[in-house]
Amino acid sequence: MTSDRSATSSYALRLSCYAYSLEAAVPQFLNARHEIRPSSLTATACSSHDAQMPRETTPGRRAIPRPRAPDRARAEDAVRALIEALGFDAETPELRDTPGRVVTAFLETLVAGYDTSAAAAIGRGFPRQHAAPIVSTGIPLSFTCPHHLMIAQGHVHIAFLPGGLVPGLSRLFRLVDALSRRLILQEDLTQDIVEALRSAVRAKAGYVSIEARHGCIAVEDPKRRDAIIRTTASFGTSRNVESLRREIDATLGGPWKTSASGAPSPSPASKSRSRSRPRSAAARKQPTR
Repeated sequence: MTSDRSATSSYALRLSCYAYSLEAAVPQFLNARHEIRPSSLTATACSSHDAQMPRETTPGRRAIPRPRAPDRARAEDAVRALIEALGFDAETPELRDTPGRVVTAFLETLVAGYDTSAAAAIGRGFPRQHAAPIVSTGIPLSFTCPHHLMIAQGHVHIAFLPGGLVPGLSRLFRLVDALSRRLILQEDLTQDIVEALRSAVRAKAGYVSIEARHGCIAVEDPKRRDAIIRTTASFGTSRNVESLRREIDATLGGPWKTSASGAPSPSPASKSRSRSRPRSAAARKQPTR
C-alpha cells in the first residue's frame, strides 16, 4: 500500500510538472506561429473580436518608472547645484533663472507623458466602417534618452488593421505624445506604441517604425549628426505584418520623403530621374570650362 501511494504521488508530481511546462510552452508556440511581439500572451484569444481580449502588458511600462510625484523645488535646487558643480556661477544674470526653465521644460514637455495613459490618449473610438488598413506616417515625436538625459527627435510611422473600433485619427498623435514624453529608449518606445495598438486600439495587426536623430550621438561627434536610428515592432500574422510594412514603404516612397529632421528630401527614384534628364540644346552648345 505504501509503495502504491508513493507511485501515485510521484505520478501526480510528474503530471503537475508536465502541465506547468505545457502552460509555459503554449504562449511561446502561439507567438512563434503568429509572430506576436513581444511574447506576452497570458490568456486565450476569443473567436469574437468584441469578446474579452487577451491580457497584454500595459503600454508605457517600458519607460523608466516614476514612483513618486515630482518635487519642483528640489529639482530646481538640483539643477542649480549642477551648474555650480560644473564651475559656473549660478547667480549670473544668464543662469539665475535657468533652474526654473529647465524644470519647466522637463515637467511640462519632456516627461509630461507620465500623466496620460495610453487608454486615455486613444479615447473610446468609433465603430469600424471598413477593413482596410489605416496608415499614418510622419508623426513627429521627441523623447528623452535616460542614458544622457538628452533629446532624440524624429518621426513615427504607424499602420494597423482595425478591429471592432477605430480611434479618432488625431488620437494617434496624442498616443505618441503620451508614450514618448518620458524617459525611454527608442526600441522600448517602439514596442510600447505597438502594444497600445493591440490593447488600447484592439487592432488585428500592427506595424510601427520610428526614425530619430539622437542628441547624444551628435554631441559626441558632429560628423554623426545626420545619423538616423530606425527601430520597428509589429504583431499579427506574418502576412498581415508584411502587408502593413509595404503600406508604410509605399507611402514614404513617393517623389519626396520626410527625413527625421522634418525636411523633405528627394527619394532615390527622383534623384535618378533628375540625373538622367537630358540637357537642352542651348546648354549643350555652351563651352566647358
